[in-house]
Amino acid sequence: MNGSLKMRANAFVVMIASALAFGRSAAAAPSPSPTPNAPTPAPRTSAFIHLVTEIATNLGQVPAGALVVASPVRSDVYAPRSEELAARFAAQLAGRFSSARAHPQSASLAVARSVSGRAPLIFVQLEIQHGTLRATGDLYPAVSNGWDRLRDPRPPPRAHAFASSPLDAELRTFLSPILLEQASVHKAKYEQGDVLAIGCGDLDGDGGAELVVVSRARVSIGRVRGEKFVVEKSVPWPNLASRVPVPMREPIGTVLVSPRGHRGEIFIGTTDRNGIVADADLVTRRTLTGLPVPGLDGDACIMQLPEAGAFEARAVACMFPAKEDPATIATLPKIDAASAFALVGKNGSVAEVFVAREPNGTLHIRQTSPGAPNVEATMDDAGAQLALADLDLDGVAEVITTANGAGDDVITVSSLEKSALVPRLRIPAPEGVRALGVCPPEERGVPALVAVVGSEVWLVR
Repeated sequence: MNGSLKMRANAFVVMIASALAFGRSAAAAPSPSPTPNAPTPAPRTSAFIHLVTEIATNLGQVPAGALVVASPVRSDVYAPRSEELAARFAAQLAGRFSSARAHPQSASLAVARSVSGRAPLIFVQLEIQHGTLRATGDLYPAVSNGWDRLRDPRPPPRAHAFASSPLDAELRTFLSPILLEQASVHKAKYEQGDVLAIGCGDLDGDGGAELVVVSRARVSIGRVRGEKFVVEKSVPWPNLASRVPVPMREPIGTVLVSPRGHRGEIFIGTTDRNGIVADADLVTRRTLTGLPVPGLDGDACIMQLPEAGAFEARAVACMFPAKEDPATIATLPKIDAASAFALVGKNGSVAEVFVAREPNGTLHIRQTSPGAPNVEATMDDAGAQLALADLDLDGVAEVITTANGAGDDVITVSSLEKSALVPRLRIPAPEGVRALGVCPPEERGVPALVAVVGSEVWLVR
């Protein structure tokens, strides 16, 4: 079962994204030309930089001489360095404005008003809840004369900003560490039939992640509640998209849940139906050029060649252009499984990690970082199901693989350390792994590995 064509095919689209990077580096594929329907992807940044940038941008013009003060961090997990986090956020935000300065300690709003004196005040409230750092910024005007102070001693803010981002390795350094070897497996019954792909993300913005399960017959949204996967919405494929004239013999599926730049949307594709974008109610909003490529936030799709039982040797822009053919994003080497991941280091740097599997089971891993030499590693006899993540948020990528062969399946989590894969966790899965996915940090601020194993959904956290 583990070495079957079906499982290799499923893994191919679930984890094809690293092929794009291999194609770029090896073949120097041209970047797509920007068009109204194919925007150039925004560069990856750490959560910290994203939050500071969003708050600064949304506050707009800030008067010179403003004082930036951050509140004490409220957190649902132990944060031994929370004071340092608040001070650093205030300093970074102050650096975005001309002549602004940061208060060296966290403070309440009342204290912040007092220490700001007659200067404008930017007060930032920081909160960590369910694996997400939320920042709320308010710009309070300066009270420049006695009459203004008597008339309105505590004026309301003139500008307001909010931003949030899941925790990454840089933010996790301010919290208690995660011990990957102590991860536990929660198993829930799954009764929706064969699975082509599984995705995870926050669709409704409530801070909790939903699971999106793609089968050949339907697409379902649900959550794990107790010992069962509870379906909250489910729509048959005929209600979402028409069948393609000539599908592949072995069905393949892929799903992206609320990707960056498309919050609240689901990018879904199968070789039976091609690709679509649906909203959180599973209503089709637009069609795609092919199957969306995980890891590229809905910017790239792959198109199938049914007669070859494979895909075209290129990735294209997912959105249909007005006149021309879809822009080519990158060329693809011959692989049957791959994955990509933007890895944030403890210092906030961002590296791209790529893994690709040859049909013979050889795995190639490459990590590229600006200004640093590439890190490369190989693994023999890897299984078809692959995933990439930083499961313990320590700035080191984990490569998640399955077994290759006729014996019992097993999920192996290995860390990429100095051009070597170091096994950290092995989870026997004798009923066979159908799909792998990764959930963003949520409970206790920890990411989760999600796997469909036999007739169960497993959450490894």
